[in-house]
Amino acid sequence: MSPEHARLVDLQGAIIISGAAIVYFVASAPAAKSFVYGGCVTLAGTLFLAWRLRRAESSETESATQYLRLAYRTALQRYVGTALLLATGFKLFKLAPLWLLAGFVIGQVAWLLAPFWTRPGFEKTRFGKD
Repeated sequence: MSPEHARLVDLQGAIIISGAAIVYFVASAPAAKSFVYGGCVTLAGTLFLAWRLRRAESSETESATQYLRLAYRTALQRYVGTALLLATGFKLFKLAPLWLLAGFVIGQVAWLLAPFWTRPGFEKTRFGKD
């Protein structure tokens, strides 16, 4: 996994754990469980994208058409996988829908913060070494 993807996964994990702790104290333990499951759905999507990117970089595909086909297939698989995981949480595990979706959405917020979190030199400014 590339360092950028590892930082994104770290950020998502930190956001999900922090959010689950807040939900646990504000709402209840079952709500926190639902929140964590929703966040894990986001993490699964991120890890899937990182895996597909690494696989695409190592392949010997040179055609733009093949790359585009792979991008469309990856997007479709990610959406279907996410829908199946969310449906599993709703129906099979009987998790609280509001908190499950809240965990999923909050986990997605990490994608908005990722450009700031993964920018070059962030470690220096974050730890005061600059």
